[in-house]
Amino acid sequence: MTGNWRSLEDHVRGIAQLRWNIACIPEHIDGVDFDGVARVSPDELILIEITKDRTLEKARNDLNKIMPTKMRLASEGMICRAFVVLDQEPTNSMVELGRKVHVSVLSSVQFERDFFDFSAYNGLRMQLPFGSAVDAKTGANDTREFLQVSYVEPDDESPVSMGEVVSRLVKGSRIALTGDFGTGKSRCVREAYTSLSTKIREAGAFPVSINLRDHWSSSNALEVLAGHLGNVGLSSSIDNLVRLLNTGRLILLLDGFDEIGAQSHDTNVDDRKALRRHAVRGVRDLLQKSKAGALVTGRSHFFDSDEEMLQSLGLLGVHSDTTFVLRTPDSFSQAEGQSYLSAMGIAVTLPEWLPRKPLVFQILAELDAVDVERILCKEHGQFTFWGTFISAVCSRESRGVADSIAPLTIRAILLELASKTRYSTTFLGRLSPRDIDEAYEVAVGSAPDQTGIQLLARMCTLGRIEPESPDRQFIDHNVIDILRGERLVNDVVALNESDTKIQWKQSLRILGVAHVGSIISAYDLGQSCFTYLRKYGNTANATLLGEIIAALSMFGKDMLDFQGLQLSHAELPFLNVSTRAISNLCLRDSIINCLAIEACPVKETDYLVIENSLIATVAGVSSLVGLPLWIKGTEVIAFDSLSNSARIKESPLMPQQKLFLAIIHKIFFQPGAGREEGSLLKGGYGQKYDPKLVDSILKMLLREKLIERFKGRDKWVYKPVRRHSERLNRIRSELTLSEDALWEEATNLK
Repeated sequence: MTGNWRSLEDHVRGIAQLRWNIACIPEHIDGVDFDGVARVSPDELILIEITKDRTLEKARNDLNKIMPTKMRLASEGMICRAFVVLDQEPTNSMVELGRKVHVSVLSSVQFERDFFDFSAYNGLRMQLPFGSAVDAKTGANDTREFLQVSYVEPDDESPVSMGEVVSRLVKGSRIALTGDFGTGKSRCVREAYTSLSTKIREAGAFPVSINLRDHWSSSNALEVLAGHLGNVGLSSSIDNLVRLLNTGRLILLLDGFDEIGAQSHDTNVDDRKALRRHAVRGVRDLLQKSKAGALVTGRSHFFDSDEEMLQSLGLLGVHSDTTFVLRTPDSFSQAEGQSYLSAMGIAVTLPEWLPRKPLVFQILAELDAVDVERILCKEHGQFTFWGTFISAVCSRESRGVADSIAPLTIRAILLELASKTRYSTTFLGRLSPRDIDEAYEVAVGSAPDQTGIQLLARMCTLGRIEPESPDRQFIDHNVIDILRGERLVNDVVALNESDTKIQWKQSLRILGVAHVGSIISAYDLGQSCFTYLRKYGNTANATLLGEIIAALSMFGKDMLDFQGLQLSHAELPFLNVSTRAISNLCLRDSIINCLAIEACPVKETDYLVIENSLIATVAGVSSLVGLPLWIKGTEVIAFDSLSNSARIKESPLMPQQKLFLAIIHKIFFQPGAGREEGSLLKGGYGQKYDPKLVDSILKMLLREKLIERFKGRDKWVYKPVRRHSERLNRIRSELTLSEDALWEEATNLK
């Protein structure tokens, strides 16, 4: 780095050197000491006087110093341009005084602006988004208060504050900041830019902040810089910006190297690395030309290792001793999370169940504060939260590819990936590059195009497993559990047999089962579940059947008659017989993670049998003595007399809301081109819906042009207008949190 501009004199001389591309130094001419002299050519001289004294007398004295030399040089046929540069704006009298003798009297800011108008750049740049640090609803810049967090150096786990990041950039360090999806990388860039824009003299350089996703096809530094200035609206400044870069007067803040790269999922490691290196060639050229500090960010799993990242970005070699790799925090501390809520104006204690991941708090910030308080104060608020969370994540990723891949499609890809992890030996799964490609092909119907490749290269919720491996895993236990549960519901409704032939290795946990149970209840899918059990009751995948049974038991009070179903070697995450009686079901040689049995309504004549199995926890009794007789030859590891697991509450949906959800589910999200009117009047267990209410909902959907109808053989057939699928899926995910006018109208139906 060339050096700082700590003093006013250094700043002005530095700008003069850039402006005329020649050294500007103090000189003694004609017996007078000039603060700055730039000898542009044998026939042209620049004279500069620099002062902090903003008085007319001082300005007059400086002009008097300049004039004799200026007149002598003119008499000798030389061009002499002279400036009096003040730290502050000069008065009109000073400017007028200089104009009379052909000397420019101006402020240091104006002198700087005549070369590079940073104030104009800054004003325009601050109006544009900084990467993904935007308000999800408006797309505008995220104006929420920045929560001070510490970044981590992977070698020694030492915490690095935001202030230290800025300090290192001022000193000329190169920093590669990596982190998983939604961990605050873009917000770090914005905060660094904001701070550096006030430290131009100290750094001796101007900051520029570039969203790399806008430059995925750029192959060199000039293309990146020119494209960036074009986006900002200052295309005419490109020559001087390049000069700043080449002279070490430009601090680069580059956000999202993972958003420009095309990542091959070929099995050949060298080919994948070569393609990634080619994808970031423009960034590499920019960083290699830079002689000042630089910050570049991206998702940690884009490259297979830190070494590959540093080599591909051109950060190894000459600058290795001042190059650092930092990680964003995977989660907030309790105190940081509480501070975030306080900044949102939410005065509730952070619940234990809420993950401390930064992305979780970003999603909370985008919800209504009243809804956030309601979720966080509920005993089991997590069962309300996660559907909304995943929808928001998919919408966020869709914006990252300019909405060219719909959130619903991204969700379908995630569901397919979650399904593949059922056969992994670890809960979070292990997904090969081919697995990821195949998931895209199943969801989209074709191989990934350029946009698809870009999406897969940075696929949300996935992370690196170990250095040098191209394989990925899900990074959050709750997200994968919810996705697996949602995929289970889709397979049940579609009577999909693809997963029936091989036993799953990974079962749902309590969160996933509760999510499935709430969907079954909300969309009245109980009959679909029993249809599936009757058709595939002898399948080899007993774990799949066990999860359906577990989900059916979660909510409701009516007797569940499984009609003699017998399961062996199944794994049930949860079985609730505290509020629901279960009959004609036999479980043998199976594992039940939690059996809720408090105030059990099951009688011996109901023919429920659990035999030669293992129960991890029995909730509702305190010892073996309290077990009913229909549990035989079964080992129990622990007892929980409080039965907290049995108190999970069903979502408080009103009848008209449930009917609305059931109808849009049948029309939009069940297989088939449309639904006959008669099928829309039938409930889950054969009961009839209120025809008047059904008619009101159908009229509302027709009025809003969300559905169409045509005459079938006997009755009307209703078909979806597919372009509205995303809107209706968002309502399905958000439920009581939805602010959609359609949901509000459905809620008010009588």
